[in-house]
Amino acid sequence: MPLLRHEYAMLTQPQRTTPIAPELSHIRSSLAGTLSAEREENTYAAVALVLAGEAADLSLCLIRRAEHELDRWSGHVALPGGRVDPVDASPRHAAIRETREEVGLRLERSPCLGSLGPRPINRDGRPSELSLSSYVFYLGETLEPFEPSDEVAEAFWVPLAHLLDRRNAGNRPTSRNGRTYDSPSVIYQGHHVWGLTYRILTQFFEGMQLRIARPAK
Repeated sequence: MPLLRHEYAMLTQPQRTTPIAPELSHIRSSLAGTLSAEREENTYAAVALVLAGEAADLSLCLIRRAEHELDRWSGHVALPGGRVDPVDASPRHAAIRETREEVGLRLERSPCLGSLGPRPINRDGRPSELSLSSYVFYLGETLEPFEPSDEVAEAFWVPLAHLLDRRNAGNRPTSRNGRTYDSPSVIYQGHHVWGLTYRILTQFFEGMQLRIARPAK
């Protein structure tokens, strides 16, 4: 029996598939031993990669920072976190405190799966002597509601599969020193996940031999 036209099209056209996101066990094993190996000197700030949801269907907490003329990341999509203060016992404690203050998520009793290590903070496009540390936490199976502070315009849970899907890749025009260029990004609900946050997430996925969504060249 000959194929109908729509059946033939389904067989001959490439099928788009949603990428399989890493499971909790995969993330845990990829980060094993990273906390004991971390270095904390010169750590200026710390952020939290807060994961939640079922082990095979995890989401990540991202925020959009409130507009503020004194904030160099004003209005950007970011990970919860901030400056390490003298009251913080360690950069990891700073990430826990900042997450509680910014979005109301309490990580004190949540397992810290590991650290991505310190990353130099760029100033005017060049690395400085200061660094930012990133920590990965698992909050639990429930996608908890947020309680955004005045510093946060909005917060949302983003499925890890969305960050890996090439159909969500984009470019964000960026200007520096009078020049404009395109920065790779992942688009979620009209927002660009780009810059420092994009680079941190790139490192996170690369630790599991996965690639964050990237626009075609």
